[in-house]
Amino acid sequence: MPSDFTPRSPFESGFEDDTTFKPKPIYGTGGVDQTVLQSIRMEIEGYLELDMADCAEEELSKLPSYVQRQPLMLDAWLALLMQTRRWEEALATGLQGCKAAPLNPAFFIHSAFCLHELGHTGEAHRLLSTGPESLLKEALYHYNTACYLAVLGRPREAAPHLAQAFQLDPGLRQFAETDRDLKFLWPKLPEL
Repeated sequence: MPSDFTPRSPFESGFEDDTTFKPKPIYGTGGVDQTVLQSIRMEIEGYLELDMADCAEEELSKLPSYVQRQPLMLDAWLALLMQTRRWEEALATGLQGCKAAPLNPAFFIHSAFCLHELGHTGEAHRLLSTGPESLLKEALYHYNTACYLAVLGRPREAAPHLAQAFQLDPGLRQFAETDRDLKFLWPKLPEL
């Protein structure tokens, strides 16, 4: 058996003798093969799409802590915790992601959303303003910023963000029509 294989790993290989691939360390990633992390992330995403959060959590919990702290695994945990509406845990995980991958706009968007769900909309808006410049290219950044500003009683400032969100992703218009955070902007939606 090759030296880079080990039995009973959490990673499925498809080999009949139940051996699985053990990734070789890659410099700069804590010794974790990013391809393997992508595979695990996709598995977790599959569980979540099938509404099997308990299976996703079981699989993530099996991973060593140094693997769980990798940005891709923090992202997987964040998706799981948000889907199960465990906002405080999701926020803590999202903020870890902001520190681990400060150029990844998704961690900022999702962490801010958790703050908003916890009733801290002002903090959510402030957190988004501390994120990477790449946020400005994200439709969800503009959409959520519009929501937060509207909730904070600043609909005039919210409208341009909502218009930008629609320009980047026209499908968001459908959500805006029923999003209670944007109720003060509903009459203006046809203009945006």
